[in-house]
Amino acid sequence: MLNLIGHRWALVLALAAVFTGAACSSSKSQPEATANAAVAATPEAVDVTTTAAITRSLQRTVEVVGSLAADEEVVIAAQAAGELSQLNVDFGSYVTQGQVIALIDQRDAKLKVEQAEAALKQTMARLGMKEGEKFDFNQNAEVRQAKAQLDWSQMDLDRAAKLVENGDVSRSIYDQAVTQNNLAKARHQAAIDAVNQQLAIVEQQRAALSLAKKAITDTVVRAPISGAVKEKFANRGSYLAVGGRILSLVKINPLRLRADIPESSAAAVRKGQTMNLTVEALAGRTFTGRIVRIGPSLNEQTRALTVEAEVSNSGNQLRPGMFAKSQLITANDAPAVMIPAKAILTAAGLSKVFVIENGKAVERIVKTGVSDGELIEIVEGVKTNEIVAISNLEKLQQGSVVTSR
Repeated sequence: MLNLIGHRWALVLALAAVFTGAACSSSKSQPEATANAAVAATPEAVDVTTTAAITRSLQRTVEVVGSLAADEEVVIAAQAAGELSQLNVDFGSYVTQGQVIALIDQRDAKLKVEQAEAALKQTMARLGMKEGEKFDFNQNAEVRQAKAQLDWSQMDLDRAAKLVENGDVSRSIYDQAVTQNNLAKARHQAAIDAVNQQLAIVEQQRAALSLAKKAITDTVVRAPISGAVKEKFANRGSYLAVGGRILSLVKINPLRLRADIPESSAAAVRKGQTMNLTVEALAGRTFTGRIVRIGPSLNEQTRALTVEAEVSNSGNQLRPGMFAKSQLITANDAPAVMIPAKAILTAAGLSKVFVIENGKAVERIVKTGVSDGELIEIVEGVKTNEIVAISNLEKLQQGSVVTSR
């Protein structure tokens, strides 16, 4: 019986010792667990490579599209009526300014010149005029005759005046002399007026002769501009009235490029600025133009400013009507904030970078501009000399602790 009791007490004491040891062990491990939890809660620093935003001078351009048009277009019409005896060009032919492109039959024009010359010579002969000599109307026969009668009547009048004063002749004789003198003056003035009238006819006939000669000149049709034949309206042998269309010419060097500039860039447009353009038909080729005309106002529907550029086309490779993509250079050395393109993360249509401030990553939404090699312009969101991360971006978030190098 005593043995049984002793065994029970031994078991109780053993269990007590076990629980006491477990309690002591638990009380010792609790601070260590708290410390480990604190360490686990501290965020791990992200190792990143950084660089500073820099300022660089860039060429500013505006991307626009437009159509090429002829610099000038004219319709050539007949200035003299007649048969089209020659037509020296055809559709698509290139001509230079002043080149003879057509001839109209000259027979009628030459006959009119001969008629005008004959009428002029007849009138000049009547007046006693000679071509190239200065004409004195006092040398005209009728004027000389009237002047002689006037001089004679004046002498009679002078004699009658003296005789009537002395009482040698009656007053009626003097009055008759006065009347004859007045008639002589009138005849003399009438002769002068007749000569002046004939002189006016001479000038009129000279003008008619000049018009007749011009009609001969007008039968020779010359190109008013350098360009190409766009359309032909008449053929050789056709009869043309004055104003009858012969053909149309387009001037294709230089060409005009008309384009619409967005309202946001309208203030930067100036005359003389350069436009570089390309056309699909001539892939790989770049052509250059310059702004020569600027619209006075923006289009109310498109809110765009229309400009015209003059494009050199010395090789006649460009054609009116071609669609052109162009870059308008608005500035050659505009300052721009630049960072490496790999510093930018794009998601959901937004671009962002991580700026490093006080050892932490700060997320910034940015607006980008043009690219220049491995760099990209930051229009908004980052300033010059700010530090941005360029590696391990996928591990960063707002407030991430970083170690940079």
